Amino acid sequence: MKLRRFLSLVPKKVQLWAWVIVGCELIFGLAMGYKSTDQGAMWRRMSEYGLAALLFGIALAIWLLCLGFVFADAKRRDMRPVLWVLVAALFPHLLGFLLYFVLRHPIATTCTHCGMAVPNHQRFCPWCGTSLAPPDSTSGPGAAGSLQGANG
Repeated sequence: MKLRRFLSLVPKKVQLWAWVIVGCELIFGLAMGYKSTDQGAMWRRMSEYGLAALLFGIALAIWLLCLGFVFADAKRRDMRPVLWVLVAALFPHLLGFLLYFVLRHPIATTCTHCGMAVPNHQRFCPWCGTSLAPPDSTSGPGAAGSLQGANG
């Protein structure tokens, strides 16, 4: 269930490239196993090289899917997606992914008037100027004064 939700955020092109990488790695490993041995031990060597290449391809595909998730999630949260993908990709030992998950913003709201993403801390849409928070009649200076007048 969580894998399906994870993959729903990853762009479809990234998912496709992840499958292509796994397939190419498998074919490459089988070809290297075939080329590096004589005919007697060919199948055993091909399976060893093929398995090693398949595992490497799967690890690379998982890394690519995680980068796709960071891109889509940063875009949803109104952060700079390309910058965060570069941070996640270039920092060693998965430190970039850890930095992203620690420093990410809350999910941005959508403007009801123009449909653009607006950070949660803003009260007005920066694109069209529409008020995002409905006026609350129970709070504010006017409401406090009316309560004091009724009590006193």
